[in-house]
Amino acid sequence: MEEPTGRPLSPVVRYTMVVPLTLGAVYAALLLTLASSHTGALFAWTMSPVSAALIGAGYAGSCAMLWLCGARARQWTHARVTVLSSSLFMLLMLAALLLDHGTLHLRGGQVFGVLAAFGWFGVHLVAPPVGAVGLGAQWLAARGGAPERPGAMPWWIALPTFCSGLFLTVVGVLLFVSPDGPARHWPWAVSPLDVRVLAAFGLTFGAAMLGTVRERELRRVNHGMVAMVVTGLLGLIGLFRYAGQVRWSSVGAWGVVAVLMLFLGMGLAGLGLAAALPEALPPTSHAPSTTPSTGAGNPA
Repeated sequence: MEEPTGRPLSPVVRYTMVVPLTLGAVYAALLLTLASSHTGALFAWTMSPVSAALIGAGYAGSCAMLWLCGARARQWTHARVTVLSSSLFMLLMLAALLLDHGTLHLRGGQVFGVLAAFGWFGVHLVAPPVGAVGLGAQWLAARGGAPERPGAMPWWIALPTFCSGLFLTVVGVLLFVSPDGPARHWPWAVSPLDVRVLAAFGLTFGAAMLGTVRERELRRVNHGMVAMVVTGLLGLIGLFRYAGQVRWSSVGAWGVVAVLMLFLGMGLAGLGLAAALPEALPPTSHAPSTTPSTGAGNPA
């Protein structure tokens, strides 16, 4: 149940950010999942089928998260982590494309691939300023309101969530900042751009987990937990679908499997706990009744 006094999700955020990002995620998820072996002809840059399947899984998870957010979220509190993590991912993607633009099919290739490259690059150039407008509108709508967060999350939920989020964030930052060395030792053929995009997904999921701890209420991040389940499950399927192209003797291959299992396990556990535990209430909701009773119980 959403708080009746919660700040509404701005229509500007819904229709300039959530809806367009959902459509973009659908496109990327379908193309990279169904045509993983044909990125040279159909996508913005050429990558191995393994990378395409994993990145497609990430976009499929993002699609599920954004669709649920757009269809179900009415309060900003229930869309905050989804919108902010999606904004972070778009900034990371733009940075990755600017740093490795030479990998894109911008200078020639098959017609659809060239069109896809220019379209992909253009969309990511436009997305950050549009997102800034949406977030600005949300900030103006919520200005002056009190924080809408409940009491502390139970430590046995907060601790593993925080540790997992911190691990993914740190590893994501390291891979994003310096992808060349890891790319040479990756368990399948990758470019630095592939590594940066995979790192961007990991970093974004990590930041969302840290945001979950800050939100203190699992029901507010149900969309993100669904994204983790979809990404983990489809990622594992894609990895083993192209198992012949993976160097399984590499520790990195099993590290990727472990991260995907982490996504799947944390997502399922979070959804189960959100359904089983009572909803946490904001501390301010008890303030009116607490103050009079305290005074009555302690007469001067």
